[in-house]
Amino acid sequence: MKLSPSSGRNPRSEPPEPNPFTDQEFQVWRGFLRAHRTITDELNRRLLRKHDLTLLHYGVLITLITAPNRRLRMTDIADRVLTSPSGMTRAIARLATDDLVNREQDENDRRSFLVTLTPHGVRRLREAQVTHHACVRELLFGKLTADDLRGLAALYDRPA
Repeated sequence: MKLSPSSGRNPRSEPPEPNPFTDQEFQVWRGFLRAHRTITDELNRRLLRKHDLTLLHYGVLITLITAPNRRLRMTDIADRVLTSPSGMTRAIARLATDDLVNREQDENDRRSFLVTLTPHGVRRLREAQVTHHACVRELLFGKLTADDLRGLAALYDRPA
């Protein structure tokens, strides 16, 4: 690797990469990141265009529909959909404005808020699931053989 004289770095004086990936490990990691980015960007684009929902909004709705009584604390939803508390506050405010969720103070913990999926939210989620499933099938599953799919299912379904 040649460095320009202006870079001021001498590659021999830099420490080596600790425990580098093998070529195959790097290909898998890079492919995983590329697939994740491609699929999530396209899902977000299609959900916005067809349903006026972001992927985060979809994540909130899909999380609530699987919760007991279709209800969870905002902090629990944020943890499950991997977003910040402030991002969750904005998402819930938007979903509540659209009557997809109800937000109310938790009677047992006045510092917390509970979010409940509304019947209108269930209908919008079901409509959006058609788009979500089609997109994932097209961009991920459509490129896999039945054996690939079985292998990935076994790999990702292993206990942590």
